[in-house]
Amino acid sequence: MPSSPPRETTCESPVFVLTSSRSGSTLLRFILDSHPELACPPETTVASACASLLRSWAVLEDAGSEGRPLNEVGQVPPAGIAVVQSAIDGLFSSYLARRGKQRWCDKSLDSFMFAGLLAQAYPQAKFICLYRHCMDVIASGIEACPWGLHRFGFDPFVAQYSGNSVAAVGAYWNSCAQSILSFEQEHAGSCHRIRYEDLVTEPEQTVSAMFDFLGVAPAPGITRDCFSMPHESNGPGDEKIWFTDEVTPTALGRGVRVPVAALPAPLMKEINGALTKLDYRPIGPEWNEVTGPFDPRGGAEPIPASATTSSPAGAEAAGALRALDERLATRTNDDLEVFAARWPALADQTLSLVVDGGEPAERRWSLASAGSATPPGQLDGEDPVARLIAGPAVWGSLLGGESNIVTELSAGRLRCVNKRDTHRLRSEELHAMTWLLGLTQIPVERTPAAAGSERE
Repeated sequence: MPSSPPRETTCESPVFVLTSSRSGSTLLRFILDSHPELACPPETTVASACASLLRSWAVLEDAGSEGRPLNEVGQVPPAGIAVVQSAIDGLFSSYLARRGKQRWCDKSLDSFMFAGLLAQAYPQAKFICLYRHCMDVIASGIEACPWGLHRFGFDPFVAQYSGNSVAAVGAYWNSCAQSILSFEQEHAGSCHRIRYEDLVTEPEQTVSAMFDFLGVAPAPGITRDCFSMPHESNGPGDEKIWFTDEVTPTALGRGVRVPVAALPAPLMKEINGALTKLDYRPIGPEWNEVTGPFDPRGGAEPIPASATTSSPAGAEAAGALRALDERLATRTNDDLEVFAARWPALADQTLSLVVDGGEPAERRWSLASAGSATPPGQLDGEDPVARLIAGPAVWGSLLGGESNIVTELSAGRLRCVNKRDTHRLRSEELHAMTWLLGLTQIPVERTPAAAGSERE
């Protein structure tokens, strides 16, 4: 006899993840889906499906009247809610039966836009409000779209900020965060907040609190075991997770490479307002000067350096530092005269080279101290007018002639923090530091009127 189809299961308390893209929602999906009671498929866009169903119902219901505008959700009549519930329950009941679980979860990126409707359709629903620091989202979004921003909800904002990827993703994050914060305020009892930073630094504790909020059984070790359990893969989600085997904080603080000056002032003000509400560090003029492991949460202790001089990463940093010292030591008295002639405005200034790996190490250089007994990096009290910051691999690539300094700057792997000339990629300071390191460059032609300055 043919086997009978599995009995459908109706869920009155689904779980919705409200979040922006690039915030760890696929990791959270794997964790939810690994719980014995919860099933979390790839992104279904069920929230926008609910909204479309409601609009269709409203058109049919009000077709013969001059009723209310159809583009305003507001308080949905019970008949409209019944239509939405019937359709969605039919979809997910079969899915739960196939999975053998009791509750379905959804992490679609459009859910925050229709959260009010979801709350009406499922009064017992639970909402996980997942956030990540704006600058880290920007860094991740640009990394995920190297050939131009698309997908992930970015498209409308790309049109708004044409040619400015930082502002486009920043505006997208701000729109998501402001909407989710408003929903949290209106539905406090149904919402549980998680920050990506908490999830990757204290995964078991963070997930335990989430399961407690959802009213499901504890699942110790699930943040480790979720990577060895099978998950459905035919659907949208962050592809990187399929090549990951543990929860790590390695992506924390990468947003320090994002040029803060690319954010328009009004947008930055709005973003900082949301960051403050979420207890994140606000964005300011000093943002791009941060080195070493960085935690973007407000009041967080510095992240302990994972690299020491005895670790592989620490050995790389130490090797890059030695290579920089060796380059600086090759400069002769004749070279110093060339430096003074080419960059007279920098004769009394200090320049800094920083190896950003584990505990960042700095080498400071000034014309006044060159050739003296004062080792590079020991110029105490001398605030550098400019700093070049990069990891060991980037320094190795530059010193080995395998990369171009502007390529690394454009990619954000190298940062030039310049107190005198902040708005240009090229500057006197950048040329001077490049020359000090013996990196190839074409001399800049000067006239008396242009002495002490450069033009693009």
